[in-house]
Amino acid sequence: MYAPLEPHGGRLVYNVVEDRDRAASMSAGLTKVEIEPTYGPDGAPIRNPYREIMTITYGFVSPIEGFMTRNDVDSILRERRYRGWLFPFPLIYDIDEETVKSLGLKEGDSVLLTLKGKPLAVMNIEEIYKLGDRKELADAVFGTPERNGEVVKKRFDEKHPGWLMYRMMRPMALAGKLTLVNPPKFKEPYARFWMPPHVSREYIKSRGWKIVVAHQTRNVPHIGHEMLMKRAMFVAGAERPADAVFVNAIIGAKRPGDYVDEAILEGHEALNKAGYFHANRHVVTMTLWDMRYGNPLESLFHAVIRQNLGVTHHMFGRDHAATGDYYDPYATQYLWTRGLPSYGIEAPPYQVDKGVKVRPVNLGEFAYCPKCGEYTYLGMAYGDYKEPPLCGHPPERVSGSFLRGVIIEGLRPPKVVMRPEVYDVIVKWWKVYGYPYVTDRYLKIKEQELEVEL
Repeated sequence: MYAPLEPHGGRLVYNVVEDRDRAASMSAGLTKVEIEPTYGPDGAPIRNPYREIMTITYGFVSPIEGFMTRNDVDSILRERRYRGWLFPFPLIYDIDEETVKSLGLKEGDSVLLTLKGKPLAVMNIEEIYKLGDRKELADAVFGTPERNGEVVKKRFDEKHPGWLMYRMMRPMALAGKLTLVNPPKFKEPYARFWMPPHVSREYIKSRGWKIVVAHQTRNVPHIGHEMLMKRAMFVAGAERPADAVFVNAIIGAKRPGDYVDEAILEGHEALNKAGYFHANRHVVTMTLWDMRYGNPLESLFHAVIRQNLGVTHHMFGRDHAATGDYYDPYATQYLWTRGLPSYGIEAPPYQVDKGVKVRPVNLGEFAYCPKCGEYTYLGMAYGDYKEPPLCGHPPERVSGSFLRGVIIEGLRPPKVVMRPEVYDVIVKWWKVYGYPYVTDRYLKIKEQELEVEL
């Protein structure tokens, strides 16, 4: 059977100080630097680095312990490596030049990062550097059709949320190790889904699970998602079904039109509560992260996180973590079966030196077949690879945008499209925010209130 996978990099990071006296001693007399969100051109918040600080210090992205130096960023952009270990995105703490000057910040200093004026983390500044042209940075992060034509189909622009995050960064960066000195308390409903790696690993062990397949989500689940999870369990186990599905929702700023975070978490929880998944084969958790919508690159990021969380397999479907038509719909499957040489990844991520150990479960699209009276597999296609569908009848595809349109009209989707208990969760949060999907207003409320209190 499968043994528990070691953390990425061989050691699980946990840079969290829970002793208040020690935290106070570490923080005393330090210059305070307020954590500033990243805003889009319309003034809506699209990122808050506090989520990255939490994700780093709790070990979700082990072996990374802080924000990256210039050399680290260059290595990521050149070959998707962080100090030798495979990693897809540069993690950058951007800051205004005027702030650096007014606070007198210099390399070798330790500073106290504050959130809404309250202490959060200490950074030991290893380097202060200029970011240069942020449009070029954003292009280098995600790729271009000219350089990365195997999966990038058109140039990224301001309609792509991840590209925009890097494009809108401030002109300078602070790099250095982070230590969380004021662990925040999560608000509901987030508190019951917060299971950082040192906790999730013990949880998996306590359940006796050996084969655990991760499901990445930024969506309220419809039946297609449910079929993906259930089919993936059988593929992952090979000689027997997997023990469990480990749902890990990405919680943070998202593009307008996505479901609100509270509904995403409670929607997946509803599948468990209503018995569509047995409680001993399904768990719902979360990661704080402002979505980059990076398709193959984001899938690698997800694999790093879920390996650190303790899973053995990761399911990847069509258009994984994508928005728009920038990437090939099966770019993620391309990465996990062939690698992405134009990004510096010469083979599938689990086959390269210092790569990830999580194994992929690559799946195509599922849709309802009225003739078969069930969901059927439509296959996948990328490069010169093409799978035939499972049945020979025309399927009835229900796109996410169509489903959103049905819901916004106040119509309850049919049971073959969405479980009624999940729809009830959507309506619950619709009443709270006046709209079932992310809007600029929701993003501003989220930035003001956050998921935590200090």
